[in-house]
Amino acid sequence: MRNHTTKNSVVITTLLSALFFCFILVLGSLYPLADSGPNVNTFGSVGLWLSLGMVLFLYLLPLAFYMAGINFLKFVMAAFCSIGLLIAASTLLLMPALFLFGLENFSGNLPSIIGVMISCLGLLITNIVWFVVAFKRPSATVQESM
Repeated sequence: MRNHTTKNSVVITTLLSALFFCFILVLGSLYPLADSGPNVNTFGSVGLWLSLGMVLFLYLLPLAFYMAGINFLKFVMAAFCSIGLLIAASTLLLMPALFLFGLENFSGNLPSIIGVMISCLGLLITNIVWFVVAFKRPSATVQESM
C-alpha cells in the first residue's frame, strides 16, 4: 500500500514539475529577451514547440518507465529534478536583476517577469517536494504494521 501511494505522489509531483517548467518556457518566450537573437524561442514559433516537446519527453519517458516498475529510474528523475532546481533558482534570481538593472525595454513587461518568477517559484517548491516524496523513509508505525 505504501509503495502505491508513494508512486502516485511521485507521478503527481513530476507532472506538476513538468507543467511549471513548460510555463517558464512559454512565459519566457513572451519576455523581451525572446527578441534578442536569431536562435531564441519566440511565442508560437517552431522552436518553442520543439522545446516544449523535448521537456515533456524528458519528463514523461522516465516517468513512464518508473510507473512500469523500473524503480531505478527514480534516480534518473532525481538528476533531472536537480537540474530543474538549478534552472529555477538561477532564473528566479536573474529576473529581478534584469528588471532592476536591465535596459529600459524591460520595464514595460512587469507582468511577464512576475509570471516567470511565479512559475520558477512553483517549480522550485514542486521539485523540493518531489525529493521529499520520492525519498521519504517509511515511518516506524508503517514498518510495524507490515
